Amino acid sequence: MDINELFKKDKRESAVDIVVNNIKQLLIERKLKPGDRLPSELEISEGMGVSRGSVREAMKILTAFGLVDIRVGNGTYICDTPGTKLMDSLLFSFFIANPDTKNLYELRKALEIDVLQLILVHYDENEDDRIALEENLEELSQLIAKGATPEKLQENDLAFHHLLGSCTTNPLLEQIYNIVIDFMEPSITATHKRQHGEYVYKVHSDMVDVIRTRNGERISEAVAASVDTWSSLQDL
Repeated sequence: MDINELFKKDKRESAVDIVVNNIKQLLIERKLKPGDRLPSELEISEGMGVSRGSVREAMKILTAFGLVDIRVGNGTYICDTPGTKLMDSLLFSFFIANPDTKNLYELRKALEIDVLQLILVHYDENEDDRIALEENLEELSQLIAKGATPEKLQENDLAFHHLLGSCTTNPLLEQIYNIVIDFMEPSITATHKRQHGEYVYKVHSDMVDVIRTRNGERISEAVAASVDTWSSLQDL
């Protein structure tokens, strides 16, 4: 058989894929929105010309991805908030991609520049989170003075980055940034086995100072110093 002819042939979707992709398209087109109740299994089956078993399997897949919520006795709904299952699936995709240190360096640097820029854009809306950042930095200072364990320093470090994400007041960027930080947790943990918090305190102080003074011109410098410090401590 001619290979050109082979690849010209249409690839048929499975019945389950038809249901999954149809619902995905309806979400993209905003014809389905968070909180909407889906038609019954029978109605979807008849409307798409697939078996009820295929609809059932599709709903299981969508549930696994955290996109739909099956409520026994009450129907099936589009989830109205991002669930941990959806976040887990995105996190798993990072593991499968298996990025190297250079990839992670570039991604983290680009994201954190965007994060700090948005924090300044939404400065009047994020006061509580900015205060929490200042408190986190003070806590780090106290942990260093007490000679805290690497585990305590790591916990403070991760909390700092999650607070940065929250400060953006943009839930989409916050979720993506949190996934990146969660994926990088082992490498962040490793940095605290090679120093006692003093390097982290310096770069976190610089980032907080950029936010405090609303000095957008120093964003790239502060982020580069932070990511360079993380990268250099991986090689020690």
